[in-house]
Amino acid sequence: MMVGVSVGGRLDKGAVVRFVKGHGTGNDFVILPDPDGVLALTPETVAALCDRRFGIGADGVLRVVRTAKHPHAVDLAGEAEWFMDYWNADGSIAEMCGNGVRVFARFLAAEALVEGATFPIATRAGVVQATVTPDAVSVVLPLPRVGAGSTATIGGLTFTGTSVDVGNPHLVCALPSGMSLGDLDLTSAPAYDPAAFPTGVNVEFVVPGATEAATFGHIAVDRRPGPDHGHIAVDSPPADGPDRGHIAVDSPPADGPDRGHIAVDSPPTDGPARGHIAMDALPADRREQGHIAVDSPPPTQPDRGHIAVDRRGGEFGHIAVDKRPVPVGVDAHVAMRVYERGSGETLSCGSGAIAVAAVALRDAGKQTGVVAVDLPGGRLTVAFDGETCVFTGPAVLVATGETLPTT
Repeated sequence: MMVGVSVGGRLDKGAVVRFVKGHGTGNDFVILPDPDGVLALTPETVAALCDRRFGIGADGVLRVVRTAKHPHAVDLAGEAEWFMDYWNADGSIAEMCGNGVRVFARFLAAEALVEGATFPIATRAGVVQATVTPDAVSVVLPLPRVGAGSTATIGGLTFTGTSVDVGNPHLVCALPSGMSLGDLDLTSAPAYDPAAFPTGVNVEFVVPGATEAATFGHIAVDRRPGPDHGHIAVDSPPADGPDRGHIAVDSPPADGPDRGHIAVDSPPTDGPARGHIAMDALPADRREQGHIAVDSPPPTQPDRGHIAVDRRGGEFGHIAVDKRPVPVGVDAHVAMRVYERGSGETLSCGSGAIAVAAVALRDAGKQTGVVAVDLPGGRLTVAFDGETCVFTGPAVLVATGETLPTT
């Protein structure tokens, strides 16, 4: 695999090119430092770099080039020194990438290519302001434009959605009641109206966060047959008690009453904020067969979610970790999956999260506020002040290397 370098108008395939790998909530990118714009990228080269089996593997490529050195950005040279030249995994060019620009900002700061924690970045959708902190990167963007309705069809099902312009096109589709995000097959692209989206569209599927929270928990089943051996633990909320959490029942067998337990999640009447701790009563010298289930948030650690660990290995054991507690201090909370134009389903889509947040806030009857968006790769937040939106989440650089020359 080779990234060519333009030398006197020709493509030099013997060059070695440095790259950095980064991601934002699992939305991953190959970053190519090219300050003077000498790399001769092609759609075929980008697709090869992004191939997860024959290349480095990524959802897209971020080329880091000085604004004055790129023909698509030279007019913005007076506003920002650096231009994010973003390419989708299939080699197509996109106007904007929300997670991409946050990872781009992390790279600029890590390489000391900018001064200060806040700085401008030029994109094909315009100039945005990024702020880098140790734990997150925030980007200030213009307000997305919520547009007309349209539809997307996948797996024989047609979903009604709302078009949103975030500098790139999106279609936000709410799932009908009773359908979960896990029911969707996003192995192929949703069909859409090409008259409404002539350059293609990113399609987001959304459920309310409170409804979807149970899918981030766990279901654990001890596969041993027999009513006196197995147990079933279900992390709800169950249909008849959506505020209760879960019920876990382990027999106990008639000949071993000290082995079983019954744990019923709160809130109990005398301590609604406490959650519960349930511990199998196996003696200390047989702890590997027991399990400990802790359902947070306890009063002193409200941000922990819950952890359930069954220490038995193999087919009997499980480890389930729910890292996404219900957010506090937000005006709306949603969960989503996305099929990205040019990349397929990804673990996260930043501009898609912004589009989803804009529709969620509109549906809540508000023009300002904060929306928490849960994606398979993690949580992002979007804050609207009536004039701009601030998009925040983690952005991490994970590796660096060089492409190898080809013959």
